[in-house]
Amino acid sequence: GYDVIIMDGNLDSHFINNLEQKFEKSRFVRVDAEVADKLIEKDEQRPSKLSNEQKEELRPVFKAHLSPSYAVMMENLSEDEMPILITQAEFMRRMKEMASMNAGMGFYGNIPDSYNLVVNANHPLIGKLAQDVDQKLGSKISELNNQLSPLTAEAEELKKAKAGKKDDEIKHEDKEKLESLEKQIDEINEKKNLSLNDYGKGNKIVKQLIDLALISNNMLKGEELNTFVKRSVELINVK
Repeated sequence: GYDVIIMDGNLDSHFINNLEQKFEKSRFVRVDAEVADKLIEKDEQRPSKLSNEQKEELRPVFKAHLSPSYAVMMENLSEDEMPILITQAEFMRRMKEMASMNAGMGFYGNIPDSYNLVVNANHPLIGKLAQDVDQKLGSKISELNNQLSPLTAEAEELKKAKAGKKDDEIKHEDKEKLESLEKQIDEINEKKNLSLNDYGKGNKIVKQLIDLALISNNMLKGEELNTFVKRSVELINVK
């Protein structure tokens, strides 16, 4: 079961930490720390309308418009939920609140606020976006994946061979080979991410969806809000 508790005092973060230590099988989160569909843990998971590959390709598409303080998360929510939602990690919020009252926790107080941009993988608009990515970049991504496949397989074999061995038991040439493979893999993945990032930067719908989520959280202001309004008019006028 679950309960909603109103806690608006300065010491509540400390109090909740103590409660979690006392009641180990319970967890306490704010109602906006997760999307509503995920607040209560369920045994049965909703299936995804996107493949794992499509989800991974969408991450850098959305990252193109986000600062490092945002993490992109893909969730299989109801198609009636919003396409994009923004949440703030409970742990970091709690630590920052506690740091404001405890000089010994000053480290947490200096960390910038961090947010989760939650992409609803089952929303029709996200499905259309994934299809457009496939159409525009599918052949290029497939080519890069084909380059990755043998390199990844060879790297995995080398990792298996060195598993359980001490560093001085591994051949120098094997170490160099693995380092070379990992460098090549990183370079190809960087090419993929750059292509997807560039696609995201040039896609007005991607930015519009993010801005809608920001507005829902009262986080879009000033010039960014003005740009959103102008973009809205442009998108409505598109035939």
